[in-house]
Amino acid sequence: MKLLIIRTRNYRTLRDISFSFSRGYCTLSGRNNAGKSSVIRLLSALFLKGEDYPWDSDPFRFEYKEDRTQWIEHNENIEVTYELELAPPDDPALISFIAKLADIEPPPGNIELHLQYVVNDKDETRLIVTFAGKEIEAKYTKDVERKIRDSNLLFLYNSTTRHEDFYFRSGKRRMFYDFVMSEEERKALDEAGKSVDKRLRRLARQHKEGLNSILGRLSERYDVELSQLEKYSARRMPLGISLKDKHIEVPLDRWGSGTQNRTQILMAILQANRIKTTASSDEKITPIVVIEEPEAFLHPSAQSEFGRILKTLAEDMEVQIIVTTHSPYMLNREEPSSNILLCRQMKRGQAYETRIVDTTAAGWMAPFAEHLGIAAPEFSSWRPLFSSYKSKVLLVEGDIDRQYFELFQHQAFENVDGLAKDISVVGYGGKDTLKNTVLVQFVMSKFDKVYITYDLDAHEDVKSALARLGLKETQHFLPLGVSQAGKDCIEGMLPARILAAVNGRETDLVMSLGDAKRRREAKDKLKKLYLEEFAKHTDYSKKELEEFGRAIRTINGKLAS
Repeated sequence: MKLLIIRTRNYRTLRDISFSFSRGYCTLSGRNNAGKSSVIRLLSALFLKGEDYPWDSDPFRFEYKEDRTQWIEHNENIEVTYELELAPPDDPALISFIAKLADIEPPPGNIELHLQYVVNDKDETRLIVTFAGKEIEAKYTKDVERKIRDSNLLFLYNSTTRHEDFYFRSGKRRMFYDFVMSEEERKALDEAGKSVDKRLRRLARQHKEGLNSILGRLSERYDVELSQLEKYSARRMPLGISLKDKHIEVPLDRWGSGTQNRTQILMAILQANRIKTTASSDEKITPIVVIEEPEAFLHPSAQSEFGRILKTLAEDMEVQIIVTTHSPYMLNREEPSSNILLCRQMKRGQAYETRIVDTTAAGWMAPFAEHLGIAAPEFSSWRPLFSSYKSKVLLVEGDIDRQYFELFQHQAFENVDGLAKDISVVGYGGKDTLKNTVLVQFVMSKFDKVYITYDLDAHEDVKSALARLGLKETQHFLPLGVSQAGKDCIEGMLPARILAAVNGRETDLVMSLGDAKRRREAKDKLKKLYLEEFAKHTDYSKKELEEFGRAIRTINGKLAS
């Protein structure tokens, strides 16, 4: 099952809004009170029956007075519509159930299932269900809703909430994780549990008699009734978790909060995948995993790694993972349109309805800018970097520099080693970008290994900024050029015959370098002409490519180490 869209009218701050969710890894972000919790509440409304305990099993209900948008003038209905996609290989149980219930022959391929809740001011709720474009009779809609809620389709994990799943084992307090079982496994344990139930009832009677005799000594007489959790053993199985660090095995609750949190989240994803892959066709419906603030207790470098892991798991297991986050490191960097950014509309200093910020096309950088606290345009030059899947990245000052290094990567020059093929060369849009250390650190966290180059004429400005990030010259970054007038840039590394050939033909452009008004335009044109002339030849001597050779050897060595 995949959640495609939630549409709302008059629900809390979601006055009139439509959320479109990616089928894989998608994120929901925004400032506090932007509306994220309302979206999670809506997910719970559809998918959660209630806690898996006898004393808290009531399903979620919409309540008009509490849930209506407070600033609407009239008692308009609350409307919430869910658009789901069912796939025959992953959700055969629900498809078969609805098809039989409504006497519909399910069409081939994926099927859309829509559920619309309409709540009036008298707290009367009407449910409209549409399956494969056909509206289901009203008498069957509650059955569809019940099937969805009873099918354990939402793994909701809040990283900021303390999870008190503790038992005592061998006299010690240990953390356990509730392992959800399939219907077949529950039935098997139900049979085995019958004999256990009889034994537990006998023990309960014995303890009841003992407690009654003790309490009977009090001034007021108390009768004792003991009851076990009904079908507890056949519904959930507590499993202890230990993590191994080299040769040491340590219970999960003795690890740091960040490690505990990550492990619990991964267990939820594995549980969803287990239901998807092991359940029989009679009960198989693929769950959705929702994680609130998975970055909790994690260092930024660990957040970046974990974000990549969650995205990879969503793709590999084909399970939809929806994350609410305040961290730029948890956003989907390869598919920025999967990041939903929320904000509140302001009127006269007051926050009103929730709005969705456009994160498609040129707006892709908005969620990153919001969380990093920097201006969105500063991201524009980094777009190619966000779509790169290579683990090794060479950051160069601009497009001209990128083309030089790609020539050495793909074109065989005599007497010089080429740039390693597994390195992605990306331009970052000028030296001033490197001065934004917050942005540079964030971008570097995306990849396993990063090396930075820039023109030598920017060395004094740039090296201090990179040093603040703990980066060292030669080891992490390298200025390009020769310490001579006019050669303190990548063009200064070119063979003398290339410079002479272009300058001899383009005397007007060379003369324009002395004109303040035309200098920038002339310099840019000459840079392109140098590159074109250099690319025409491959028969350079080792001496002619000495500067390029030295730089490439350094880059290859540092990114390979």
